[in-house]
Order: sequence, then C-alpha cells, then structure tokens
Amino acid sequence: MVKSIFLLLLLTISSHLVASASEVDLKKSHLEDIFIWKMSDELRLTAQQERQFTEINKLLNKKKSELNRKIQESIQKLTANDSDMLLRKHKKLIQEYNEIAITEFDSIKKLLGNEKFVSYLKIKNELTTKIKSILIGDKAPPEKDDRKLKQLPPPKVIVEAK
Repeated sequence: MVKSIFLLLLLTISSHLVASASEVDLKKSHLEDIFIWKMSDELRLTAQQERQFTEINKLLNKKKSELNRKIQESIQKLTANDSDMLLRKHKKLIQEYNEIAITEFDSIKKLLGNEKFVSYLKIKNELTTKIKSILIGDKAPPEKDDRKLKQLPPPKVIVEAK
C-alpha cells in the first residue's frame, strides 16, 4: 500500500518535467520530502532520528545543488585555450561534489547504525533506479530473479586448408 502511494506521488511529480526554475525547485522539494517520508517509514525512524535525518538530507541536498550549479557554470566558461588554473578549479569543484557522498555515508551511518544504514543504502538504490527509469521513460528494470541469461550460439570452427 505504502509503495503504491509512493509510486503514485512519484509519478505525479515526475509527469510535469517541463517547468520554470521556481517550479523545478518546488518539485525538488516535494521529491526530497517524499524521499524523507519513505525512508522514515521504511526504516521506522524515531521522531528524533527523523528530524536529524531530515536536517542531514536537506543540508547535503542544498550543498549538492549549489556545487552542481557551480560546476555547470564552470563548464560553460571553459574553453579549449583555458589555463591549467581554470581546469584545476573545475576539478576542485568536482572533488567537493564527490566528497558530499562520503559525508552522507558517514553522517547517516552514525545516525542509523549499521543495520538500518545497510537498509537505507538498499532502499536508496532501489528508489534511485526507479526514479531514473521513470525520468528516461523506460519501464522499471527487471528483477534479478526474472532475468534470463541470453544463450549464445556455439562457436564456429574454421579450418584452414594447407
């Protein structure tokens, strides 16, 4: 039931992809709230854990947005003739962006403990995969058990005449 409600909300939000900047921010905020709600529900977080999780998540998402904007601006400014200094600045932005994932790992793990953190990683991966498949218009990826290995034909033997 909860999963179907979540997917319905997710589809509603993702169905309106073309939007103004303020609408995009609003939709990001809605998606962020749904993510927090889903994690809180699935992981059965206490009120205090949910509050801390929300603070961590919103702070990290804000940092990601700001750094992503800076990276995009940096890319627009780069030219083939740029000095190594500008490229090093761009590289530093990318490193800062990637460091957010480490910060998330450490802070969420500390908050949730090992068992819930492993569940968090699995749920987040599942949600990310679903969101990406919705955004690109594909159906959800098949479950691991449903996949059938493709049978390759036997190799052809070529005998050369001497």
